[in-house]
Amino acid sequence: MNTIKSTLEQMTDAFAHPLNNQQLDDIAKFVTDSLSTRFQFGHDFFTMKDVIPTSLVEALSPYIDSGLQITGDLMELEARYHEAKFSFEFEISHSLSGLVSLLKTQTSIANIVINAVYENDSFKLDHANQKVFHDVSAEPSELHGVYCIIDMENGQSFLSQVSAEEAKQAMWANTHDRLNGVNPYTTNTKKLMFYKASCLRRGLKTISALNNCGDIQLVSTLLNLHDRQFNKAKALRKVMPLNNYKFRGCSKQPSSIDQIFKQEHGNVVIPFSQPVKPTVKNKNVVKEDSTKWLTELPEDCIESWSEDTLGVGF
Repeated sequence: MNTIKSTLEQMTDAFAHPLNNQQLDDIAKFVTDSLSTRFQFGHDFFTMKDVIPTSLVEALSPYIDSGLQITGDLMELEARYHEAKFSFEFEISHSLSGLVSLLKTQTSIANIVINAVYENDSFKLDHANQKVFHDVSAEPSELHGVYCIIDMENGQSFLSQVSAEEAKQAMWANTHDRLNGVNPYTTNTKKLMFYKASCLRRGLKTISALNNCGDIQLVSTLLNLHDRQFNKAKALRKVMPLNNYKFRGCSKQPSSIDQIFKQEHGNVVIPFSQPVKPTVKNKNVVKEDSTKWLTELPEDCIESWSEDTLGVGF
């Protein structure tokens, strides 16, 4: 606790643009209120007090540099496993309510409706008039999917949908690929909030790709901040080779999280260094530009109101 407090006090000089007192107070309250948040790793449960305090600055930097406000009303403090250090570090993401509030107040999005559809519900799409008829059943049943309607101030409307299977796959990816095995979705309520946030991001990606609103920069920034965390986590999963013969039988190499990744995705994690064969460069070969621009979108991405099947639109 004392380390976290001292870390917060030293934050003034930790960023390119110094934080004012109000920003420091908001961050301090945000972190302090989140210290009791529980998360699961393997078969054990931990709290944010078990996370390395000094990693807070690195988690905050992308959001502060982007000019976003850091408060507990908009964001959630999470943990990510650091493979090489065998410890947890902080990560940050917008909560569902915070994301909706930010989009409605700072972009040309007029309204956002996100609802879960269950097996016993009556659900029908009116494609001609772009309307949803959804009657919620009083009888409890299994989750069938989630739909999100984003209404723009210019009159346009976008529909995104995810099936229950896709929502679970997205949660698995966030748990294992973004947070390296840390599971913050420990209750059914948190799981449902994540499903809805994932469906919302799917709709935002369609809007961002079509580039059809004037304040698209904020939408793209929010998506990029979330997506870049996957690449950051991937770099932390690479286990450094232990060349000393004393450590070749160490149980930490490969670690348990490495084995989990191998079972699910194959050799995603690199536990040992592999010999690299020298390659001969041909000076006459023209190097292709590695930058790929988005030129067109699939029809099912643009015409998101044209199908009944949950899952179309991404």
